[in-house]
Amino acid sequence: MLRSPSRWASRRGSSKRFPRSKLSLRSNQPPPLLIFGRGRRWSRGRMFFFRRGNRRLGGRRRWFAGRNRPWGSARLTGMGRVTLVAAAFLVLLLGWGAQVAWQARWEMAPFLLPAVSVVPPPFAPPRDYRLDPPLSRERFGFARAGAAEIDPSAVPRLVEWVDARGRMQGAPDLAQSSGAGVPSGNLRVEYSLDEELTEDVFEILRKGRVGRGHAIVLDPRTGRLLAYVSTDREAFPPERAYPAASIVKILTAAAMLEESGGWGAAACRYRGNKYRLDRRRLERPSSGRESTLADALATSNNQCFSQWTLSILGEEKLTKTFERFGWLSPSAPGHEAGRVEPAKTELDLGRLGSGLDGVRVTPLHVASLASILTGGEWIEPWWVDRIVDGAGRSLAMPERRAPRRVLSEEQASALRSMMIGTTTRGTAKSAFRTRRGRPLLGEIRVAGKTGNLTGRDPFGRYEWFVGLAPAEDPKIAVVVLQLQSNLWWSKSSELAARVLEKVFCDRSGCRPERADRWTGDLGDLAAPLLISNLERPLRGSQIE
Repeated sequence: MLRSPSRWASRRGSSKRFPRSKLSLRSNQPPPLLIFGRGRRWSRGRMFFFRRGNRRLGGRRRWFAGRNRPWGSARLTGMGRVTLVAAAFLVLLLGWGAQVAWQARWEMAPFLLPAVSVVPPPFAPPRDYRLDPPLSRERFGFARAGAAEIDPSAVPRLVEWVDARGRMQGAPDLAQSSGAGVPSGNLRVEYSLDEELTEDVFEILRKGRVGRGHAIVLDPRTGRLLAYVSTDREAFPPERAYPAASIVKILTAAAMLEESGGWGAAACRYRGNKYRLDRRRLERPSSGRESTLADALATSNNQCFSQWTLSILGEEKLTKTFERFGWLSPSAPGHEAGRVEPAKTELDLGRLGSGLDGVRVTPLHVASLASILTGGEWIEPWWVDRIVDGAGRSLAMPERRAPRRVLSEEQASALRSMMIGTTTRGTAKSAFRTRRGRPLLGEIRVAGKTGNLTGRDPFGRYEWFVGLAPAEDPKIAVVVLQLQSNLWWSKSSELAARVLEKVFCDRSGCRPERADRWTGDLGDLAAPLLISNLERPLRGSQIE
């Protein structure tokens, strides 16, 4: 009787190729089955990852199975499938992590501030220089990480590194420092945007399912931006001008205050739907309902504002008002100027005065309008606290445009009083009420104005809201713009109400003093001290 070369070798044609008893690693088993199959003593004869197919038991031989390859018909077990999926997921996760680390490599470089220069060099940017704020969620995360890299114990702020032309760069090399008077290395931009508040605004827009929208939170007394958020900057750029809708009614009301001498002097009579406007409704009807300027502004009455534009103001007066409010010039570097289309017919002029067509502005134009409504002065909005070069010197930035008187304080106060009706009895009443009908912000009143219009370029429904709180002495202003499609979830007034609730309210209630966290007299936090004015180097002991 002939014996097989190995006592563990199976007979030809036998379905039991590897016996369960007397297992040993000394065999001619193939490597895969030695690792995953029955050949390991600790497996006790069970197969953890693979099992061999058998034609008589329903098994199916694979294309690579051969007569001398008993492992060719091996199949994965349940544990093997789970292990294979986990391994594939781990490979994808490692690849994604490597990509993220490669993109964010500039923020991981340690950067310590060197010694301080006595005289900061002037900052002379080129003509096409612009500093775009971190509007997207991705850039916001990078800017927040850049601030933590400099000084984790400092006040939360957003920091980015750019070159002399404003292009994104990594942290500068301290060895590249040059002599005094010349900016060395990349420039570190410290924004005025608050990290916590910006994160809250992003979360509010996410919960509101805003696909294309912008939100601005600012201190209207100084023009300092506290949050500047955009959900889709590529499809809906914040630098472009969009239809202003009924926000125009604020400027028309301001012109009416100057012409009539008082916001209670003008009266309007309209008939039918107050929002519909055609040629027959441009003139004052003989009978109908009466409305004052305050009621018309609160309810966004298109018929009344078109009548006042035709009978009292005229196109020239209205265009000069737009120009005086700064809507026909760029609101900030890199942003488009506002546009006003000339009226060809009386209907076009009525639509212009009521905001139904003919005026396009950027969100920053409406933010500047909030400053005018606060104190009567136009204030240029800004979002950069300081710029520091690679040598740690705070550069002398170009001066901002000086404030310009547009309205008297009495006229600004009168406009805010009329705009309170928008949030108490007008078009934004439901947004500033709880489900039980109580005021959302308690005793804090909000002066606001809504606006919605179906426009083009790009096509969609443009919905605006601008609000100031507290209305008597504004500390915070909010501007929200959405481009909605046929399906939308939240109104701009509702989103702005949630932002103001984050600013003024906590579990104990709503108080105006809570806004002082961002707009109060905080010393270095509200107006950061220039590095050139410090008496000792910042973290100088850690510099090698």
